[in-house]
Amino acid sequence: MPEQKEVEDMEKFMNVLMDVKVALAKQTEKLDNVLDMKQKVDAAHDTAKEADARSSRNEKAIKEWDDKMDMKADQDDVERIIKEKDNWQRNLPSWIAVIISVIVFLSNYISIGG
Repeated sequence: MPEQKEVEDMEKFMNVLMDVKVALAKQTEKLDNVLDMKQKVDAAHDTAKEADARSSRNEKAIKEWDDKMDMKADQDDVERIIKEKDNWQRNLPSWIAVIISVIVFLSNYISIGG
């Protein structure tokens, strides 16, 4: 009968070993999942750092663009400059006539006096 007892003990031992094997396999699967997750977390971290750097570059570019836009004339300024130019061109013949009149007047005055 000791053989029967040894067989039963061996079966119990084999069952315990099987349970340990199953538990070890589950732990190995969990460890693999954690390692996979670590890779995903590292990739997400790299992506976040890249996005942060891109955001900083975009903020700088937007600030530069705003500064350039502040230096450009708006539509009201352009219209005012065009009106001033048009007024100058419209008044040019009058100014030429005034200058010619002054020259004629001065030339008569100088020729009379001289």
